[in-house]
Amino acid sequence: MSALLTEDEKARCRRHMGFPEVAAVSVYAMGMVIPMQGAFLLEAALSSQTQYSAERVRQLLGVLDGFEAKMLKAACYLTVESIGDIKMRGAQSGMTSTDLLRREYIYWAKRLSDTLGVPYYPYAEMFQGSGNIRVRR
Repeated sequence: MSALLTEDEKARCRRHMGFPEVAAVSVYAMGMVIPMQGAFLLEAALSSQTQYSAERVRQLLGVLDGFEAKMLKAACYLTVESIGDIKMRGAQSGMTSTDLLRREYIYWAKRLSDTLGVPYYPYAEMFQGSGNIRVRR
């Protein structure tokens, strides 16, 4: 495989890290700025991959794509509490299997963020609107 990431792989990185999938000229909407802090860091990292780091990014994208697919498939059994003697439950009381998948998905998205050396999009709902840049008070 090529050491460089394809445009599709770059788009998948943006999506899994919560960045809006918009062109740079689209950061203004109706006269208001759409927050895009950190996007330049991500774009620089995506364009600066070595052969080895690009392979690691591809592995992480595969993991994240897998969790995303599992979350989509889980939608068909969200309301199921038990089937006969089988009762599905999460790791904590009240957690569904989708909650567990989402937790794993976010873990792997953060791993991708760490691998690329850039923060994920801090305004993404999937990260509860918080960033991974630690601030001391």
